[in-house]
Amino acid sequence: MVCEAADFIVRQFEGISVSDLLDSEKGFYEAITNPLQLRWLSPNAGLPLMAAGLIVNTLIDAASKACGLPAWEYLARLPSEFLLDLLQQRHLGRRYNRHELKRILDDGLVGVDKRCSDLRHAGLPVYYTTWIGHDASSIAKQIQEQYARRGIRKFKIKIGKDINQDLAKIKSIISHAPKDVVLCVDANQTLSFDEAAQWMSALSALGVFWLEEPFAPDNTQLFAELVHAKKQSGWSCEIVTGENCPNHYTAAALTASGIDRFQADPCRMLGLLDSVLACCIARIDGCTITPHAGGSSLDEQSPHIQLFNLARVRTDLRAMDSLTENVGFCSRYFASPTIVTHGLAQTPRTPGLLVGLDPQVRSNVKNYKDGITWLEL
Repeated sequence: MVCEAADFIVRQFEGISVSDLLDSEKGFYEAITNPLQLRWLSPNAGLPLMAAGLIVNTLIDAASKACGLPAWEYLARLPSEFLLDLLQQRHLGRRYNRHELKRILDDGLVGVDKRCSDLRHAGLPVYYTTWIGHDASSIAKQIQEQYARRGIRKFKIKIGKDINQDLAKIKSIISHAPKDVVLCVDANQTLSFDEAAQWMSALSALGVFWLEEPFAPDNTQLFAELVHAKKQSGWSCEIVTGENCPNHYTAAALTASGIDRFQADPCRMLGLLDSVLACCIARIDGCTITPHAGGSSLDEQSPHIQLFNLARVRTDLRAMDSLTENVGFCSRYFASPTIVTHGLAQTPRTPGLLVGLDPQVRSNVKNYKDGITWLEL
């Protein structure tokens, strides 16, 4: 559906250049989002925005390849005014005005050459996500294997509504994991407020790092209430969300509510452009960016968000103090796979964003019109 929608949007701009869109009355962002009729599937969100994001990521890929730079470095070096002309501030509150965003981006240009050079060699600390269907023993073995082979020390466990059963599972995993392993949990948007509060209390007592997505990311009211309850109760467990965030102004509402981390995803919202904006918004609100990843090349794309953030926005943050998700089970199929050693993902140096599949894998790819399975392994 996203591919069909992207084709629909592209057809509207046949023969029109990117510079034409930049110079148009609407501007680039407004022109490419909310196409007539298609927008009603979910205005400023969902299918139309993700389809436009697919186009945006392709354009960023082409532009950065033309400059011979990986996407993160291409974006980090762009002039502030040009970046701002690509972003959308119309639907944001006064707190995130153009002047404030420009100040952040201008400040980030100072010393950007050295930071880019340093980041090429630094690597990014990563955490690993396990799967909800596995029992405690299987997850403990997975943790031990990733710990020994790739040096990862932070792991995320999926939970459901049965708090007693899942707490017993977490305690069992803790007892079998290496002592310096840190656990996080992910509720995949399944909890009520009372259940989330109960989890926050229990997880804080166990020293679990964060509770992710207790609610859908657009339920900003419940997130604000949970943040308030955390402050009142003194819970140590962090509140985290963002991977399914529908748009940049919901991201702003979440970071303004006081969540601890925002999990920007390179293929949600308007792709990498909205992730750039989310980095700036998070800086204003004192929220940490922790990009979401997973299979199907997210592990290859998500580091670009964090690297841009470190190079241009969070210039006060060392790479070693950042965190990015990595699962890695699809990386071997890509031409420039993300490699993790000693808990660090190697910095992408290949020009572009969409590095493509390994040539030996391409023959097994299915066109999206031929079925939902895109790769025969």
